[in-house]
Amino acid sequence: MGRRTATCEDPRSRMRAKPNSGCTGCGHQDHADVNAAKNILERTLQVATQTLDVLGENGHLTLRGAKALNWRAQPLRRNAPGCLGSCQCVVGCPTGAKQSVQLSVLPDACTAGARIITDAHVQHILTDPDRPGGPRAAGIAARRPDHTTFEILAPLVVAAAGALQTPPLLRRSGLGRHPRLGRNLAIHPATSVAGRFPAPVARGAAVLQSAGVEELHSDGILIEATAPPPGMSSFIPPGVGRELRTELENAAHLATLGAMIADRPGGLVLGSRHTLVRYTLGRRDGHRLMRAVKAMGELLLAAGAEEVLTGIAAAPRARTAAELADLLQNITPRQLHLSAFHPTGTAAMGADPQTAPVDPHGRLRGVQGVLVADASVLPSCPEVNPQLTIMATALAITEAATAST
Repeated sequence: MGRRTATCEDPRSRMRAKPNSGCTGCGHQDHADVNAAKNILERTLQVATQTLDVLGENGHLTLRGAKALNWRAQPLRRNAPGCLGSCQCVVGCPTGAKQSVQLSVLPDACTAGARIITDAHVQHILTDPDRPGGPRAAGIAARRPDHTTFEILAPLVVAAAGALQTPPLLRRSGLGRHPRLGRNLAIHPATSVAGRFPAPVARGAAVLQSAGVEELHSDGILIEATAPPPGMSSFIPPGVGRELRTELENAAHLATLGAMIADRPGGLVLGSRHTLVRYTLGRRDGHRLMRAVKAMGELLLAAGAEEVLTGIAAAPRARTAAELADLLQNITPRQLHLSAFHPTGTAAMGADPQTAPVDPHGRLRGVQGVLVADASVLPSCPEVNPQLTIMATALAITEAATAST
């Protein structure tokens, strides 16, 4: 969690279910357990609505534009009490305000007796194939940087390598036989737009993600105000050479918005020793990204931007909402500059053993004693930043397993 932006949206927010999968929400059988875990985590991580004093001009402009359009918007909830607006969330909070797990969770774990082993690569999960009732977990085999190996023996193993690495780990362990393992990948495709304002925007304290616009949330589109350092948003200004240099020299006048969509799961995570990801943006999701670009431009213009920079080479700038709409008429999603975040879904939980590699309690099917407790178990794509969704689901899974033993 150290490289996140500290955004903590409620995991009970809407989640897009995969059609005909029988999976909805987080997939966990007892939503009350997940909700209780969410409440525990909000207290542990000290989640609260971001205060206005360090929201940053970018956030204030976003709220102003939303108000002018009569769109729903508000400051985001974050786990950064006492944030000073250093805007370095993704590279490590310099003041220790962001409650990453090394500050909020691991100290308590160590006090309770946990032993943390770093710089170790888990090669595979050990299993005992001859146990009554079928194969059972026996621990893990791991390798140190100097290539020496060791084993940790345990009757319960929790796989939490993330949606991109949990499927390869299970395959290396001989536990990847379920036909849906590695499928169902969703990645929150995202794009950005900037607006040029008469006065400097990048001044004073600010947080990296400050305000959220929920007007298009019902269509799976979440718009957020962002304040990335110039190097992280240099793909938006148009031009090359001197033109681009001039644009970057005036980057302090730019306010940036980002939009992510809850995409329809359909990507693949292949491989065991080496991971290969395959993903094709669906037509419907592409159209939603185009709608997001238009909406972000309209909001920035409503906030007082002199022009909008789309990040699209064939339609780089617009000075009015009408001009922006005309430009986008001839643009396809393939021309957008896209990024992606929050991979989920590749070891989905669900009641149907034909479609879900993991049961509703987080137990991997086909073996005893292996839990999966990470983003890979979410059967549908969250419509919000999923930190709390993932952590609450993982906590509910592990607490239930501990109670049962």
